[in-house]
Amino acid sequence: MTDPHMTTEKTAVPVLVPVPGSPCTKTPYKKTRVPSAVWRRSLAALFAVAVVAGICLALRGQDWSVLAGLFHGGSAAALLGAVVISAAGLLCGTRSWLLTLSAIALPVPTGTGIRMFFVGFLGKFVPGRVWGLIAQIRMGERAGATKAQMAGTYLVNLVVVLLTGGLVGMLVAPALLPHGVWWLLLPLVPLAVLVARPELIHGLAGLAARIGRRPPPPPSPGRPGALRRAVAYQTVAWVLSGLHVWVLAVLLGAAPLPALTASVGGFALATVAGTLVVFAPDGVGVRELLLVPALASVLPLPAAIATALGSRVLTLVAELVTSGTALGGVALRDRRVLTASLRKGTIA
Repeated sequence: MTDPHMTTEKTAVPVLVPVPGSPCTKTPYKKTRVPSAVWRRSLAALFAVAVVAGICLALRGQDWSVLAGLFHGGSAAALLGAVVISAAGLLCGTRSWLLTLSAIALPVPTGTGIRMFFVGFLGKFVPGRVWGLIAQIRMGERAGATKAQMAGTYLVNLVVVLLTGGLVGMLVAPALLPHGVWWLLLPLVPLAVLVARPELIHGLAGLAARIGRRPPPPPSPGRPGALRRAVAYQTVAWVLSGLHVWVLAVLLGAAPLPALTASVGGFALATVAGTLVVFAPDGVGVRELLLVPALASVLPLPAAIATALGSRVLTLVAELVTSGTALGGVALRDRRVLTASLRKGTIA
């Protein structure tokens, strides 16, 4: 039992007082960090240079003299219309990607999503195709998504693009196969299944990940309606994107009705094949090589080659104008919001 009259003796702890000039008074060395804003701007500039280099590589060595037949009286309005249609198809593809992002990861503000999509989209001009994905992952992390969610969004969107592109590509069957008109009914069944059971897309993405020895996409947060709409928008995107080839083919003398299915279906299949060839910037060469046979069913071979080359130039113009307008519009909007916030803060 403790005696209450006893006092507890505390042991004094010696306090070391540093002597000026001694080693313990030296300030620890801190590494100087490059400001994150400067680092991001440097990476953005490097990415832009790589995109421009990829575009120049895609256009180098082409025989542009074959395009002379596209420019004649009255063709300017048709070519401008073809650019607008291609831009509309790209915007439908943008909406499909945003819906896939909300289905696999999380919904993001429209401006943030548009910036993420078009930065990744422009990455297709850089050989390797991974730089756009890396940029999207970094931007997604700043928006609150994880690396796994952004990689899963990329994989599921790729499955949606390839599946719908292959199905729309069946439109080329009447031009290349005997009794091919019956093949037009074939895409309707898979499309109906994908719309009714969108979780199958997630399963296919997981299978593709296992085949490629990549991490599977994260579990879906339970928004199947968004994935259904993504399939619908991407299907419309393929149809609209292929219509520019039809415009070019008609300008070079193709009969409108037979050229319609050959152009839309041929462009979809050729673009899908070009997407799978990762070493070619934007599938250059591969897309033209596969598009020419479909067009040759409704045009003489020289005109089919001219149409395929014209498609490359026209889609490039549409993609650059649409991407630049979208990214520029988002940047201006963000600047206005920031300026308004600063003014409110100043007034307060």
